[in-house]
Amino acid sequence: MHKLIRHGWVVGLLAGALFLLGLGVTGHTATATTAVGPGTTSTVVGGPDTFTQVQPTGAPSEYDKPLERCANGTSHPISGPNPILSEPATTKFTSNLPLTLSVRTSGDIWWGQTALVFTNRSSTPFHIDCAVITFVAPSGSGDHSFQNTVTFGHPQQDYVEVPKGGGNSYYIIRLGFHDVPLAQRIAQPGKPFEYQLNGPGSSIAREAIRDSVRFYGDLDLKANDALVKKYGTDRLTN
Repeated sequence: MHKLIRHGWVVGLLAGALFLLGLGVTGHTATATTAVGPGTTSTVVGGPDTFTQVQPTGAPSEYDKPLERCANGTSHPISGPNPILSEPATTKFTSNLPLTLSVRTSGDIWWGQTALVFTNRSSTPFHIDCAVITFVAPSGSGDHSFQNTVTFGHPQQDYVEVPKGGGNSYYIIRLGFHDVPLAQRIAQPGKPFEYQLNGPGSSIAREAIRDSVRFYGDLDLKANDALVKKYGTDRLTN
């Protein structure tokens, strides 16, 4: 896999580095409650079997065209508590695109990595540019990155961490890319892509992380702008 986005600091305690509100069909909830540590959850299914997604027009670096709609972003500060704190907890993986999801962890309760491993379970490629992912994971991530089995260029993130309590936080991320063709913004059929966090560990179960995930693909070229404004994300550059 090719590393795309990396922000923050890297801590030497980890030796080595081993990616939405009632949309689509949700997966089942696993019954295991294994604490964070090396291992991978079972895979769950989310999203509809069929979907319609508008394809953007334009060429790389044409910033006034839909292809580059998430190339540049701004921070969206909000006043008062983040609205995600008052929303019902997500207990089953939810998506508006056909995906599977597992969660892989490494390290220990003090420091480790959490990886959300998505796979396009359809026979149709779809773009993940401007997709929004929300989930619960250990608080205090200082290093967060996106990886894909195909080479991507010049990625961006809109990102916010919202402390939830108990050593865990909500994370809200919008993926964005610039200066590359549409083919480099695609989830290919049967191929995985990942969102990874490195940071302090927690006793939250891998299955609980997995079942908290909501994935909002950008289906209508509106760039999921309403979500990033609602949740008050900050723009992080590559």
